[in-house]
Amino acid sequence: MRTSGSGSARAARANAMLDGETRPRSLGLIQPGQPIKLEIPPDLAGRLTPDATLAVSLEPPGGSPTGQPTGPVIAAGKLTSL
Repeated sequence: MRTSGSGSARAARANAMLDGETRPRSLGLIQPGQPIKLEIPPDLAGRLTPDATLAVSLEPPGGSPTGQPTGPVIAAGKLTSL
């Protein structure tokens, strides 16, 4: 993935923000051009409620060096039941 105009490759990272928490939880890197299948860790599965937000941030190649998002959020949305 390339950000427009930057000329440098960036990694897209999926994040979950749970109700009552101040820091997002990483759900892993998203590979460009590949189907996305998010595997929710067991400790988060029961805590994903309609108040949770899924977001995608742009990170340095290989992911965030801090374990937390460091780049801009390029997409976000609330969960919903289908």
